[in-house]
Amino acid sequence: MKEKYKMRNTKKFKFAIASSDGVSLTTKHFGDSESFVLGEVAEDGTSSITTHIRNEFKNVDETTAHGSTEKRRSILSYLGEDIDFIIAGQMSPNFKKINTNTMVCPIVSEIIDIELLLTHLKDNFHLLKEKQEAKAEKRETSILKISKRTAI
Repeated sequence: MKEKYKMRNTKKFKFAIASSDGVSLTTKHFGDSESFVLGEVAEDGTSSITTHIRNEFKNVDETTAHGSTEKRRSILSYLGEDIDFIIAGQMSPNFKKINTNTMVCPIVSEIIDIELLLTHLKDNFHLLKEKQEAKAEKRETSILKISKRTAI
């Protein structure tokens, strides 16, 4: 009985990782990746990859510079309203807009191996939680950056 209660109260965050092969984080902008790896990371130290989906909107609105509103909205809608974090290997103009105007938290990571990245997210769950709490309270927050050498 206690185990069920604990599982219901475990905080989880859903993420979308920009990838080209489902194994490595792309070094491109989030919206320019071939696919997205979707999953969850939980406060109890667990994580899971739930699915891989093709980026159907990679070539949307290619006539404008990076930071296309149409592309940003299309991808966020495609990923679903329940995504908490989006992760890529490169900062983009849309990351700044997403960070300012939505509840989604962008992360730029130098760790490209997805399994290592998930371990890092689990080990730093408290920082993910702090970021989401700040957004919920409408406090200004910076974009999280993960270095190969340091924590978030």
